[in-house]
Amino acid sequence: MNHIPTIGSAVIDRLHQLGVRHIFGIPGDYVLSLYKLLETSPIRHIGTTREDSAGFAADAYARINGIGAVCVTYCVGGLNCVNAIACAYAERSPVVLLTGSPGLSERVRTPYMHHMVRDFSTQREVFEKITVAAVSLDDPATAEREMDRAFAALLRYRRPIYIEIPRDLVHARLPAPLRPLCLDDELSDTATLNEAIAEVRAMLASAKRPAILAGAEIGRFGLQDDLTRLVERLNVPIASTLLGKSVIREDHPLYVGVYGGLIARDEVQRYINESDCLLILGSILSDVEDLNADSPLLTEGRTIHATADRVAIKHHRYDAIRFQDFVRALVTNPLPSFPSRPLPAPPAVPQGTIAPDAPVTLNGLFRYLDSALDEKTLVIADVGESLFAAADLHVHRRFEFLSPAYYTSMGFAVPAAVGASFADPTLRPIVLVGDGAFQMTGTELSTAVRYGQTPIVIVLNNRGYSTEREILEGPFNDVQEWRYERLCDMIGGGVGTRVATQGEFERGLTAALADSSQLHLLNVLLDPADRSAGMVRLAHRLAKRLSTDRP
Repeated sequence: MNHIPTIGSAVIDRLHQLGVRHIFGIPGDYVLSLYKLLETSPIRHIGTTREDSAGFAADAYARINGIGAVCVTYCVGGLNCVNAIACAYAERSPVVLLTGSPGLSERVRTPYMHHMVRDFSTQREVFEKITVAAVSLDDPATAEREMDRAFAALLRYRRPIYIEIPRDLVHARLPAPLRPLCLDDELSDTATLNEAIAEVRAMLASAKRPAILAGAEIGRFGLQDDLTRLVERLNVPIASTLLGKSVIREDHPLYVGVYGGLIARDEVQRYINESDCLLILGSILSDVEDLNADSPLLTEGRTIHATADRVAIKHHRYDAIRFQDFVRALVTNPLPSFPSRPLPAPPAVPQGTIAPDAPVTLNGLFRYLDSALDEKTLVIADVGESLFAAADLHVHRRFEFLSPAYYTSMGFAVPAAVGASFADPTLRPIVLVGDGAFQMTGTELSTAVRYGQTPIVIVLNNRGYSTEREILEGPFNDVQEWRYERLCDMIGGGVGTRVATQGEFERGLTAALADSSQLHLLNVLLDPADRSAGMVRLAHRLAKRLSTDRP
């Protein structure tokens, strides 16, 4: 006799089938029954100190693993996750938010329950705006169809979904055994796909300076190998967006660097902007990039732009094509190959040595860090100098750089290290985080200690919000000074080091890399006026943009 699952066990079974092995979150009375089911399932619960941190951890886990999940209680837990789920939605990260709600029988007896905001549906309605599917499994007869519809949307668009189970239905049995998961029923229309590839071929045939701009969706859909094959078949230069940094190996001979309107090197910006046919694959176009509605590349019809949302070639849209089918068709169909041409000059290698007793600077820190990265390190950058300076780092393997580079939410990096470490324990996270961002979610170092993780956390301590200082200076950009290196004593694990000179940083990082038995936190004392090359480029371009906006 086939096993008849409950609504709760069916959802957990589906999560496991799709690759979820860890679920992040904090328990509460509306999800305790779900937590009990998780306890006896193959999925391991990972407790965090905050719900938004659970969301960021699940996001990072999803970026590496292909799917992530978070389980929190009703409203006070779920609404704490809004920012993290919004980040995952904006940056195309497939996260499942699993939550409980008051039981259906309770709603009849008691119209107002604890944790409620307005109506019983308020939490779901909030998440409808920042997920690709938001379902409440409140009927055993329709629960399987509804949850599979949500999972299909997650896999189709690689964006978050919301699943809510009233607590008195967690153990309600479905009417029949769970059917095999069938999600791939929305294939690309073959004729439309062939027509799109033919138009690409025609564009390339008349091009002299084609290029590729790759974004994060290449990684979300697992298309890194396809991208590399396409680049090498066409023999065309490739840049990545900042969000997509490391979707292709950065030592690839055709890789030219990060392209982005605010922080990329001028040489890369010009090179990509001057292409006469630009294949934009899996990239979000925003104010972070130079490509906007007024860009000549777009207005003159010089782009092929494919994302999970649509495929657009010149001024034509092909809505019946899946992103992954389009990219793979580019690889397998005959397209022209181009002669090699000069690439932008690489950034100048800094000359000379830095005295060990010299005050530590962003330039010296990142120069040494760049030399220390290897194939076993994963760089996770928070927002601000952590991200802008890290744009020029050279990661050694593909997809070994994580950041909220488009949504730019502070507080991502430390909890992301927890999620990333569970997704791929063979990689050691090096976390770059400003002091302001660390004060938001740095408590997740406690989670890392609890589960025996060993990230290296570099706190860029310049006593405030450096990006905001660059835009508009004021005392509102200052933060309270912490003795960050002492936090390891408080959380009961790890080694904290206070760093004031270049020599102290080099010795501290070397010791941390050599010691994989525990986490290391480096409190790096920086001059508040110190700026990275990326921040200088951003400030210059922001000033130029603001000057053109003035009447």
